[in-house]
Amino acid sequence: MSSLHKSRIADFQDVLKEPTIALEKLRDLSFSGIPCEGGLRCLCWKILLNYLPLERASWSSILAKQRELYSQFLREMIIQPGIAKANMGASREDVTFEDHPLNPNPDSRWNTYFKDNEVLLQIDKDVRRLCPDISFFQRATEYPCLLILDPQNEFETLRKRVEQTTLKSQTVARNRSGVTNQEQNIKPQFFAFRWLTLLLSQEFLLPDVIRIWDSLFADDSRFDFLLLVCCAMLILIRDQLLEGDFTVNMRLLQDYPITDVCQILQKAKELQDSK
Repeated sequence: MSSLHKSRIADFQDVLKEPTIALEKLRDLSFSGIPCEGGLRCLCWKILLNYLPLERASWSSILAKQRELYSQFLREMIIQPGIAKANMGASREDVTFEDHPLNPNPDSRWNTYFKDNEVLLQIDKDVRRLCPDISFFQRATEYPCLLILDPQNEFETLRKRVEQTTLKSQTVARNRSGVTNQEQNIKPQFFAFRWLTLLLSQEFLLPDVIRIWDSLFADDSRFDFLLLVCCAMLILIRDQLLEGDFTVNMRLLQDYPITDVCQILQKAKELQDSK
């Protein structure tokens, strides 16, 4: 371990040992990458994503509340319509003629149940495709809990969905990158949808993805910075895109050629500072 790396670890430890975390200082440090030693990255991400408050004294109680809240989400959102576990403190709900598995009403909980099954299936496929060469993504997780994984229980799927904010991928098409080619009709949806929705996790190796996430999570407007990262990716291969035809360019965009994520982050930071 180099002396510079040891110094960075010490800088993070100094910030994290304070009774009240200096958020701006933590963001500045994290933007350039968080060391993984001693659980530093895990702890920093929790703070940057507002999972933990800035006051160290309340961390233990907040963690306990967050875990209980997660258990509550499982009880409320993964119960199959009409079925509940007695040991979860819930009673069985009768399925009436007004709401049954064949009910076409869009407000039917059974209708939502079947749609959520499709969503869960797609999530499972996406997770397994994320990093197929890493066994972690191919096996069942040890957490959240057996309520989801145990085939003997009756908790099978989501009952209602948490509303999700959709990123506007068309923003990446701004001509500031100078790569839009109307003749080829390369729409941002062809490549930017995957970049944005998966936070670039399929474009780079996992260690590089984590490095990008350090900078994203450290930015106060992280989703705006994600758009700038995508713009930076386009700018860095601008000349190749202008020279290539549709097939070549789609291959470039779907199998991004630059592997130095620090170069991409530096360009994104330049775009941010120039706004």
